[in-house]
Amino acid sequence: MNRYCAVIELKEEHLADYIYIHKNVWPEILIAIKEAGAENLIIYNYKHLSIIFYECEDINDFYKNYGAKDIVKKWNATVGPWFEQSPTLDGSESVAVLEKIFDFKQQLNGKLEQT
Repeated sequence: MNRYCAVIELKEEHLADYIYIHKNVWPEILIAIKEAGAENLIIYNYKHLSIIFYECEDINDFYKNYGAKDIVKKWNATVGPWFEQSPTLDGSESVAVLEKIFDFKQQLNGKLEQT
């Protein structure tokens, strides 16, 4: 299982909506996340940034499977306009993830890995 991190900038006027919908997520979205292959997905909010941690085999495969679901298309139509620049989260493009520059456990064992 690999770990990924992404950051998405939110429009400040939609920050409360974004936080609300994630704290009160649609049950069908939880099912879609699991069925798409995520072992875990955690979202933090910092100011107007959404910081997303994924655990899955491959982030692009995850979004290809996730983005194909009708409920996810509805979800993305709802939350997509709330982003400063809407990311492609349907598997049609590679997902931009952050570069990992420190991992205590990995580096203690002698090798830093990106996932």
